[in-house]
This record gives sequence, structure tokens and C-alpha cells, in this order.
Amino acid sequence: MKDGDIDYSKYERHELEEALERINADLYPRNHANLRSAYQALVGKQPPPPNVPRLRPEPAQFEDEPPPVPKYDEHGRYVPNHIPAGERLSLVALSLLLLTYGSYGVWTNDLYLPARRGGIHLNDSSAWAMLGAFACAFLCMLVLVADHYDRRNNELNYWRASRVVGGLGWSCFVLSLILWIFQRFHQ
Repeated sequence: MKDGDIDYSKYERHELEEALERINADLYPRNHANLRSAYQALVGKQPPPPNVPRLRPEPAQFEDEPPPVPKYDEHGRYVPNHIPAGERLSLVALSLLLLTYGSYGVWTNDLYLPARRGGIHLNDSSAWAMLGAFACAFLCMLVLVADHYDRRNNELNYWRASRVVGGLGWSCFVLSLILWIFQRFHQ
């Protein structure tokens, strides 16, 4: 059985209330929306908020960033993500600035990374690896903006792409520091 397959129109009030207390809205958003609509149609008012704690933990509870769950309105229609215009603009500007700074550092063969106690200058292969990390950060920020403009139900695909590109970026970052250490001590 898939999410959204249950027909709640034939349920009685006590059955609907019991289902409302037990349903996991994050795992079954369409069934939850259908259940709320059936309750409102039968009783004539919004259903009461759930007062029973979840009987089982959510599957993504122990991850650092849980995958997104699609949102649906009370009629079961998909609601796309919305990112405010100011946030979108700042993400695009920051990503372009980061990529430009990294490109300039590679072009001059001196990519400076500031730190609390001076910072480091990356040259040659370590600068190129850091540019790869900057490019991945650029792509991660653009994936967030692209998700806003895409009206289809595919947040999970954008989340996966962001995780893969982010992991690649962190790998490039670590590789850059390893190359810098290797270059510094083997000259």
C-alpha cells in the first residue's frame, strides 16, 4: 500500500480520531492530509492536534541532516519549497564570490585561506584541490536555489545531489590541506 491509498471517507469519528493520534505525518503526508480532510468533512471543524507521542522513532532521527519530506496541503496537493528572495540572492552572490576568489587564487598561484593565527597560502596542486572544494560549495548553493524554482515533487533528488556534491567538496578540502602539508615539508 502506498501513501495516499487509504480512503478515510467511510470511517466513523472515533476511528478518525484514533487514526489521527497514531499516524506519522512525516512518513505518510498524503494519508495525513486525506485523514484531516475526512475528519473536517465529517465533524465540520479542524481535527484536534495529536497528543500521543510517536510510538516508534523516525527513521532519519539519528542522521545529521534528515532527508526532506514532501509537504502537502489539506487537499493532498504537493506544496513546493519556498526560499525567500533575499536568501536566494545572498546564496547566489556568496557562491559566485567564493568561486571567483578561488579562481583568482589559482590564477595567481597563491590562494590564501585566512585563519585565526595567520592563515595559509596554497599553491599549485593544493590550490587546485581547494578550487575544487569551492566549486562544490558553489554547486551546493545553486542546488538550493534550483530547488526553489523547481515546482515538481523531487526535493529528495536535490537533497541527494547536495549531499554527494558536499561530500566531494569536503574530500577536496581535506586533499588540499594534505597536499599543502606535503608540499610544505618536502621542499
